[in-house]
Amino acid sequence: MLDFKKISVLLSVSLVFSACTRDVPEDASQGGANPEPNDVVMNGYGFGDLQGQLVALNDTFILNNKTGSAQLEYTYRAYAEPVTFQSGASTTTLSATAIFAIRDMVFVTWHIPTAAYGGAICAYKQSGIGRYTFTDRVDFPEADYIELSASENSATGYYEVFMVGQRDPDRSNYLLEGHRGAVVTRIDYDFVNDEFWEPSAKELPLPGTSANDIVAAAAHYYIITGDGAGGSDGGLYQVDRNMSMVEKADQFSIDDGIAIITDPLSQAVNPGVTSSADLYTLDRSGSNYRIKRASVSYDYGSDQTNFGNLSDYTDNTAGPTITPIDGERGDLTWSQGFGAGASKTDSLMIAVGYEGVFEAGSSFGAGFAEAVNFGPCLATEYDADLGVLYYADANDGVRVVAMGTYAAKDGNLSVYDLIGNFVPPTDTLSGTVLPNTFYIKEISLYRSRNIALATGDAGVYFLQRNK
Repeated sequence: MLDFKKISVLLSVSLVFSACTRDVPEDASQGGANPEPNDVVMNGYGFGDLQGQLVALNDTFILNNKTGSAQLEYTYRAYAEPVTFQSGASTTTLSATAIFAIRDMVFVTWHIPTAAYGGAICAYKQSGIGRYTFTDRVDFPEADYIELSASENSATGYYEVFMVGQRDPDRSNYLLEGHRGAVVTRIDYDFVNDEFWEPSAKELPLPGTSANDIVAAAAHYYIITGDGAGGSDGGLYQVDRNMSMVEKADQFSIDDGIAIITDPLSQAVNPGVTSSADLYTLDRSGSNYRIKRASVSYDYGSDQTNFGNLSDYTDNTAGPTITPIDGERGDLTWSQGFGAGASKTDSLMIAVGYEGVFEAGSSFGAGFAEAVNFGPCLATEYDADLGVLYYADANDGVRVVAMGTYAAKDGNLSVYDLIGNFVPPTDTLSGTVLPNTFYIKEISLYRSRNIALATGDAGVYFLQRNK
């Protein structure tokens, strides 16, 4: 069963965006009232407060699905136990929802998989070949986080971690018009002392029910919101790294925002002068899915961004038919190197839950193209070095799918052929009994051949593709 996001009953409201948040005095220098850092409700932990959060593994498996095809070998290196909230004699197990890796750190967000609110973020450090260390955790008793991103600030010695999701609107008391829970929260991680710096936490409310994805582009962050039900309260919002205010918004192009991605080939940085990139978004209007596009740029001299409304790119109104399920997760992934002569956006993969994966299509007016459906696809990740697509197939684990470059090198495979399936680990160095479920919700590929798998309330697995 898919993990449904919490959905509020929505009213059709015309939004007039203003930067008001809580009932606090306005600061004209910030363009409006904004939450204070201490408005973020959280529980931190000291060194040694949390033990036994990570279990070492050493379990290798081989994929060789077709006679004559090359073998792929992977080794499980560690298992992160699920986060639990303790309230008296009651224990609540949280679900791993998102993973983001930066340098030697892997950050994971968790949330309560019920109608209640509550979440956490954990930090894991890759301390050597196949070795991981749990370093810190912060709990957020009023908020769920669905996706995250991070960037390095070498001047401060921090990773700036941005999380998006929902905060209980009945407890936050934000006054922003149209706000029904969507928030973006920043908390810094001190990579010198290996701990979250709780006093750094800042939060901004957004119009809408839930903030569902976030990307960095043009020296800013862009956040997409939606309600998970094909409604019309979504939008795309621009914030700066300091989280001073929501700077710009497109509330007209996005209905139910699902995912956002940058085109890596479009990114251009002239240090201290300009920075630019192309954004692609996935949203839904009723039962129709759409890809939209915008070019954004930032001028360091004027401290201004060029960000207008998104333009239509492709959709499925002319087919194929996609039957959505409310609250279903979705994803966008580039699989560059898809095939000779193919349009770049033919290799933009769209994960749409029970309908599997589609290609975005080549240009405005072109429809989606059916790619592959091995079962419910909640997320995808592309291994550019190997030329394969990792397909999170919910209860069936991870499918490894041949893309153009891999199929061309192998000779026995075609594009979208199944190479094999990940199998769950069976033994540990410590003898720990691992969960009997292998429900994959998100995949993260980092530092060339390292992989992390979020398996909901069954925890997180860390793997390595062997040479």
